[in-house]
Amino acid sequence: MRTTKPLHIRELRVISSIIYEKTGFRLKDYLIEQAFTRSSYSKRFGGGSNENFEYIGDTVIGYYVVKKLYDYYGAIHSDDENCYYTFRSHEKDFTVLKSVIVSNKSLAAVIDEWNVSQYLIVGQCDIDNEVDRQEKIKADLLESIIGAIAVQSKWNQDILEKAISRLLPIEEMFLKYENEKYRPLQFTVDNAVTTLKEMAEREECDFPQYDIAGPDFLGYTANGDPRWSCRISIRCWGITLMVSAHSKKDAKKYAAYLALCNRFELANEYGPSKRCIAWVFDGKKLFPNPPFDF
Repeated sequence: MRTTKPLHIRELRVISSIIYEKTGFRLKDYLIEQAFTRSSYSKRFGGGSNENFEYIGDTVIGYYVVKKLYDYYGAIHSDDENCYYTFRSHEKDFTVLKSVIVSNKSLAAVIDEWNVSQYLIVGQCDIDNEVDRQEKIKADLLESIIGAIAVQSKWNQDILEKAISRLLPIEEMFLKYENEKYRPLQFTVDNAVTTLKEMAEREECDFPQYDIAGPDFLGYTANGDPRWSCRISIRCWGITLMVSAHSKKDAKKYAAYLALCNRFELANEYGPSKRCIAWVFDGKKLFPNPPFDF
């Protein structure tokens, strides 16, 4: 931390380059300096502090996280009688997930990666309290930088969304949260169809679409075994895959099982979590990329 203003030109250049690299936006020097100035300094020596920027940044980050939540989990439900907007998860999950994403720990981690808290301009009381080591202060700094970007860009939504999406891998955090939430269920082949149905009933995903073809269309193997295939599609997850097997039941349950493994990035019974489109179950083992003559 420092107690003297202004920041040296070389320090401004370093900070400006880091912010540009990480957000894609070039902040003006005087806004950088204000974003890094704590009120403990400005109240004694004059000038602006980062408190207003912090408030703006907190609002902007919160808005875009909520927007991503509702874009990611929102869906239009329609049936014979009603059409309405709904969510594929309970709102209490959104509250928990949002709090994780915008937590002081998450935001401070960004500042730690940038290694810029050393440039904070503070008063003596902040030096005594070693505020540059505190998660809350680092989180405030990141919010201040976003607030400064909002002011300079005149609240350009494309610029702000781009900056925040580069700072916070929000969709990756959604998936990590879901992974941790559902991993204890220990998906198995035998419970996969039921699990997907129950998740869809709780509006945590779309109802899976199963397209099944049997030996009347696919014929039989050279050994006389029937050929069955099940193509599963889950629109909201962007998952489509197909499983071939010697029975209708095996084709369907393995399709459901692999869809869950893909979604939550879990290793399947084959081994690695491979995102293959076509699979075969030969009655004993599961294989990706089935041979043509199966």
